[in-house]
Amino acid sequence: MYITPGQFRLIFVFGSLLGLTLIGSLGYAAIEGWPLRDGFYMTIITLSTVGYGETRPLSDEGRWFTSLIIFLGIVGMTCCTATITSMLVGWDAASDYVKKRMRRMIASLTGHVVVCGTGLTARAVIDRLARKRQSIVVIDDDLAVLEDLKSQYRRIFYVEGKPTDELTLAEANILAAQHVVIALDSEIDNLLVAITCRDLGGDIAIHAECTDMTIANRMRKAGVNDVISPPQLCGEAMSALILA
Repeated sequence: MYITPGQFRLIFVFGSLLGLTLIGSLGYAAIEGWPLRDGFYMTIITLSTVGYGETRPLSDEGRWFTSLIIFLGIVGMTCCTATITSMLVGWDAASDYVKKRMRRMIASLTGHVVVCGTGLTARAVIDRLARKRQSIVVIDDDLAVLEDLKSQYRRIFYVEGKPTDELTLAEANILAAQHVVIALDSEIDNLLVAITCRDLGGDIAIHAECTDMTIANRMRKAGVNDVISPPQLCGEAMSALILA
């Protein structure tokens, strides 16, 4: 298993604090003759700086040892805090880098397919196209779903946002795309996206999902190349099997 430098530093710091706790417990037992449980308790309250005071009277050597534990504890906790902060900042920076890199790669695409939505129909399209190694940009407003798709199909790209937003479509490099598949949960939204895509210009082929005949007619008037009704296709396939 690969361990990043940040993870190694965090393990080292926590290991050092654990080792310091063990040394403190044994040290109090050796210097003061205390039971290990008392030495452990004294070490914990010393490292945590809660200020409960001495559990038992300390000798001069014990006080010097306590001072050393306090100093090393402060250093250890400071390093631990700095390491965790550095990792959090690093994760944010890495996330920003990944997003910027994806935007650059999307901007360089030509002839790709833009898929609006992540429902059953959209996922079926994504799965088929990904197997054919087609360049795909998925648009949806649920980042968790997009990242899950990315983990399944590493060659796809995604844009987080509303497909009905022109800026979101522009970020998906819609003008350089060859096809757009519109399969949102709302057929009104499907119509709106189709109109927006056609208004943006270009020769993109628009394929939209729709079951409402009135909306389907409006889509065709708006310039949608193919209006697909999944229930109708399913019915035709079943009847074809019966009549075969």
